[in-house]
Amino acid sequence: MESFNHLYHTSRLIVKYWDNTLSEEESAELAAWVAASEDNRLLFDELSKEEVLKEEMVQMGKYHPQRAWDRIEGEVMVKRMIPWGRVAAAMALMILAIGAKWWYTSSMEPVAPVIVKAQQTKGKPVLVMGNGSEVVLSATDTLLTEQSGAKIRQQGNQLAYKETTGPLVYNTLQIPRGMDYRLTLSDGTEVWLNAESSLRFPVHFTGNSRQVYLTGEAYFAVAADAAKPFSVTAGQVAVTVLGTEFNIMAYENELAVQTALVSGSVRVNATVLQPGWVGITSNGNTTTQQMDIAALTGWKRGMFVFRNDDITTVLHQLERWYDVTAVYPKGKTSSQHFTGAIQRYDNIEKVLELLNQTGGANFKLNGRQINVAF
Repeated sequence: MESFNHLYHTSRLIVKYWDNTLSEEESAELAAWVAASEDNRLLFDELSKEEVLKEEMVQMGKYHPQRAWDRIEGEVMVKRMIPWGRVAAAMALMILAIGAKWWYTSSMEPVAPVIVKAQQTKGKPVLVMGNGSEVVLSATDTLLTEQSGAKIRQQGNQLAYKETTGPLVYNTLQIPRGMDYRLTLSDGTEVWLNAESSLRFPVHFTGNSRQVYLTGEAYFAVAADAAKPFSVTAGQVAVTVLGTEFNIMAYENELAVQTALVSGSVRVNATVLQPGWVGITSNGNTTTQQMDIAALTGWKRGMFVFRNDDITTVLHQLERWYDVTAVYPKGKTSSQHFTGAIQRYDNIEKVLELLNQTGGANFKLNGRQINVAF
């Protein structure tokens, strides 16, 4: 069965086929995929019908395509239920391909950005432009223009930059508690930002490197470019890659910065990671450990995934997502650890109820405060 990465790649080839932008090499690759099986040929024939494409794009506009795909990915990677089946793979490919087409071709009218003061932006994502002005991002489809001329497309919880030229100008995307956000940089690199995170990045990359700065947590799917290494600075960590997928967790209230490698290869400071390994950086020192990468990236699929995590780690995640504060009993500690997966979009009371069933600690919500009893 096709892997997640191969399905994702094939969907992009199909979108290029629709747009008549396939290179000779890509055209041959897509033709080989179609010829590989009768299932592939039938699915491609269905996706090539104009009436099917239009109808599916209308339906796609009624929900968030990334959430749909993340849910499918989550079934396989987090819950580890069953291998890819023919029907599941076909459904996933349709969602990826039609979702991408819908995202890049749906009509949008330019809208003047709304400039607001910082104290008015609580609970909403904010884009800080090159001149320091702040734009509150909403669910309304908009087309923003940076002072450098860069075009920025906003749709739902997604922001995409188009490749441009001009002076080096940085933007900063700030994500509040209680939500996540998807960003496509000008080189095609995709970034998923977790709650209470921010990313500072150029509106387009110049020179022979691609440098961004992270606070909080983000998942990166880096567009390959051997001539321009991609690097992320997150606190005491500098991660350098050419093209790969990885997750960085660098919140200030955590004891260490964690860099989890999904595919490819990255260098964390002076330490090289291989897929399935995590670089743990504390006090300037980096150690490596094999860990459950699907668990560490569960947030990207709308899940809290705990693998023998201590109570502080668990509550930090709840604080960031539900915008609450945990209060611990004075003079008491707990050695309790948690393992399991909980839907992140459920009501917090339900999450606390599930945690209470594990025993050893009691969690009670009082307004915006979680009272913890051991």
